[in-house]
Amino acid sequence: MAVAIFMDLAVADRLGSVMGAIAGLVGSVISVWALAGSGGRTVEADDGALASGGHVGRVIVGNHNAVTPHAPSHHSPSTSSNVRASGAGSTAAAGDIGEVITGDGNRT
Repeated sequence: MAVAIFMDLAVADRLGSVMGAIAGLVGSVISVWALAGSGGRTVEADDGALASGGHVGRVIVGNHNAVTPHAPSHHSPSTSSNVRASGAGSTAAAGDIGEVITGDGNRT
Protein backbone atom coordinates (compact mmCIF):
# COMPACT_ATOMS: atom_id res chain seq x y z
CA MET A 1 0.00 0.00 0.00
CA ALA A 2 2.81 2.42 0.89
CA VAL A 3 4.49 1.76 -2.47
CA ALA A 4 1.29 2.66 -4.29
CA ILE A 5 1.02 5.91 -2.33
CA PHE A 6 4.65 7.05 -2.49
CA MET A 7 5.50 5.60 -5.93
CA ASP A 8 3.39 4.70 -8.92
CA LEU A 9 0.99 1.81 -9.42
CA ALA A 10 3.22 0.02 -11.93
CA VAL A 11 6.01 -0.37 -9.36
CA ALA A 12 3.49 -1.50 -6.74
CA ASP A 13 2.08 -4.06 -9.17
CA ARG A 14 5.52 -5.53 -9.94
CA LEU A 15 6.53 -5.53 -6.27
CA GLY A 16 3.26 -7.24 -5.33
CA SER A 17 3.79 -9.90 -7.97
CA VAL A 18 7.32 -10.64 -6.76
CA MET A 19 6.23 -10.75 -3.11
CA GLY A 20 3.33 -13.05 -3.99
CA ALA A 21 5.66 -15.39 -5.89
CA ILE A 22 8.08 -15.49 -2.96
CA ALA A 23 5.24 -16.20 -0.50
CA GLY A 24 3.97 -19.02 -2.74
CA LEU A 25 7.45 -20.53 -3.02
CA VAL A 26 7.98 -20.38 0.74
CA GLY A 27 4.59 -22.04 1.29
CA SER A 28 5.44 -24.81 -1.17
CA VAL A 29 8.80 -25.46 0.49
CA ILE A 30 7.19 -25.65 3.93
CA SER A 31 4.53 -28.06 2.63
CA VAL A 32 7.10 -30.38 1.05
CA TRP A 33 9.22 -30.26 4.21
CA ALA A 34 6.20 -31.13 6.40
CA LEU A 35 5.15 -34.02 4.16
CA ALA A 36 8.68 -35.42 4.02
CA GLY A 37 8.99 -35.17 7.78
CA SER A 38 5.76 -37.08 8.41
CA GLY A 39 7.04 -40.14 6.55
CA GLY A 40 9.19 -41.22 9.47
CA ARG A 41 7.89 -44.19 11.39
CA THR A 42 7.79 -44.21 15.18
CA VAL A 43 7.98 -47.63 16.81
CA GLU A 44 8.00 -47.78 20.59
CA ALA A 45 7.73 -50.68 23.05
CA ASP A 46 7.83 -50.44 26.85
CA ASP A 47 7.84 -52.86 29.79
CA GLY A 48 8.31 -56.21 28.03
CA ALA A 49 6.05 -55.36 25.08
CA LEU A 50 6.74 -55.98 21.38
CA ALA A 51 6.20 -53.37 18.67
CA SER A 52 6.90 -53.72 14.95
CA GLY A 53 6.84 -51.19 12.13
CA GLY A 54 5.61 -53.86 9.74
CA HIS A 55 4.25 -57.42 9.65
CA VAL A 56 4.65 -59.79 12.61
CA GLY A 57 4.25 -63.47 11.73
CA ARG A 58 4.35 -65.08 15.15
CA VAL A 59 4.98 -63.81 18.68
CA ILE A 60 5.54 -66.18 21.59
CA VAL A 61 5.89 -64.60 25.02
CA GLY A 62 6.19 -66.46 28.31
CA ASN A 63 7.95 -69.43 29.86
CA HIS A 64 7.78 -73.17 29.14
CA ASN A 65 5.79 -72.88 25.92
CA ALA A 66 5.84 -75.83 23.49
CA VAL A 67 4.78 -74.84 20.00
CA THR A 68 4.77 -76.54 16.62
CA PRO A 69 6.45 -75.00 13.55
CA HIS A 70 4.47 -72.24 11.97
CA ALA A 71 3.93 -71.71 8.24
CA PRO A 72 4.63 -68.15 7.05
CA SER A 73 1.51 -66.11 6.42
CA HIS A 74 0.78 -63.57 3.72
CA HIS A 75 0.58 -60.02 4.93
CA SER A 76 -0.67 -56.64 3.83
CA PRO A 77 1.47 -53.49 3.76
CA SER A 78 1.83 -51.35 6.86
CA THR A 79 -1.03 -48.94 7.43
CA SER A 80 0.27 -46.80 10.26
CA SER A 81 3.37 -44.73 10.79
CA ASN A 82 3.20 -44.75 14.58
CA VAL A 83 3.17 -47.95 16.61
CA ARG A 84 3.26 -48.18 20.39
CA ALA A 85 2.91 -51.15 22.73
CA SER A 86 3.21 -50.93 26.50
CA GLY A 87 2.78 -53.45 29.26
CA ALA A 88 4.17 -56.95 29.63
CA GLY A 89 2.97 -59.23 26.84
CA SER A 90 1.50 -56.42 24.73
CA THR A 91 1.97 -56.65 20.98
CA ALA A 92 1.45 -53.93 18.36
CA ALA A 93 2.28 -53.82 14.66
CA ALA A 94 1.79 -51.40 11.80
CA GLY A 95 0.91 -54.36 9.55
CA ASP A 96 -0.71 -57.74 10.08
CA ILE A 97 -0.09 -59.91 13.13
CA GLY A 98 -0.26 -63.58 12.27
CA GLU A 99 -0.33 -65.16 15.74
CA VAL A 100 0.36 -64.10 19.32
CA ILE A 101 0.87 -66.63 22.12
CA THR A 102 1.23 -65.17 25.62
CA GLY A 103 1.51 -66.72 29.04
CA ASP A 104 3.32 -69.70 30.49
CA GLY A 105 3.03 -73.37 29.62
CA ASN A 106 1.13 -73.04 26.34
CA ARG A 107 0.97 -76.03 23.96
CA THR A 108 0.12 -75.68 20.28
